Amino acid sequence: MEPRSVRPYIVALGLLWIVPAVLVLVLHLTLPDYNASGQCTGLGFGCAPAPSDAVLFLGYLAALPLFLLGMVACLVIAVVRGRRDRRAAGRDEGRTADRPVDVDPQG
Repeated sequence: MEPRSVRPYIVALGLLWIVPAVLVLVLHLTLPDYNASGQCTGLGFGCAPAPSDAVLFLGYLAALPLFLLGMVACLVIAVVRGRRDRRAAGRDEGRTADRPVDVDPQG
């Protein structure tokens, strides 16, 4: 049995976990920590969070769905690979069953 590649898992989890985390980090560090309109910062009572804080808040809200989606993606990848391996094994067994055993005509 040959070793399986982890590349599909890395791609799926990279797109669903790494890219959003890096995006939140970069946006939090680059966006201003004050409101350009001069409005008070914070939550409630007519205040709005600063853009850098809003990105963190949205990142917190997206974390659980992205985690669950990553787990589902890994499960789907594993199921598809398992089915493909079983089909390939079935085809290989079918080929050997159809092929007659080599018999020496000389006896």
